[in-house]
This record gives sequence, structure tokens and C-alpha cells, in this order.
Amino acid sequence: MLSFAAICLVLVSAMHSWLGGRDLIDPICRLPDVPVILGSRRNAVLTLKFGWHFLSLIWMVLAALLLRLEMSAAGFPQLSLLALAAQFGVCGAIALIASWGRHLSWVVFFPLALALAAAGWGLT
Repeated sequence: MLSFAAICLVLVSAMHSWLGGRDLIDPICRLPDVPVILGSRRNAVLTLKFGWHFLSLIWMVLAALLLRLEMSAAGFPQLSLLALAAQFGVCGAIALIASWGRHLSWVVFFPLALALAAAGWGLT
């Protein structure tokens, strides 16, 4: 059943990212009256697009964790924490680089990634 759930997550993630990005987010980003966020229209568009696709990334990580859990529960808590740490580290890096530091989500994503990694390595 966990494999079925993982497949469902992968499918919904792909459809969300591809169709939602194409049919919802892209048309919104092309509107002439997209509000200025973080100093520019560009940053508003990046915030919408990255926020949309980050959700798809979260579902993909969750699918991978479900597949791993189905194979063996041994070491699963540690793997889960480290996978989530990696995911939030990537999200933080993308937010920092793409927005040139203006979108402050990286301020939360990096400490969150470090806390999850520390817990995964048994440092807490």
C-alpha cells in the first residue's frame, strides 16, 4: 500500500507542477497587474513559481520516504530527518539565490535544515 501511496504522490506532484504551472501559475505571472513583491515584479513571479514547485518537491520527498519505509523500517527515522533536512536546505538555497536574499524564507529554511540534520545525526 505504501508503494501505491508513493506512486499517487509522484503522479499528483508531476501533474501539479506541470499542469498547474502551465495552466495556473504561468497565466497569473503574465498578467500586467502582478503586484510588486520584494521590490520588483520579477521577484513576485519568482515567489509564485518557486512556492508552487516547492510543494511538488515536498510531495516527491514524501514519496521517496514512503518507498523506503515499505522496504525496511530500520533506520527510517534518521533517513526521514536527513531527507527533510536536504529538502529544506535546497529550498533555502534556491530562495536565497533566486531572490538575491530578498525573500526571507531562507532565514527559516536554513536553521530548519540544520535542526533536522542535527536530529538525524543524533546531535540533539
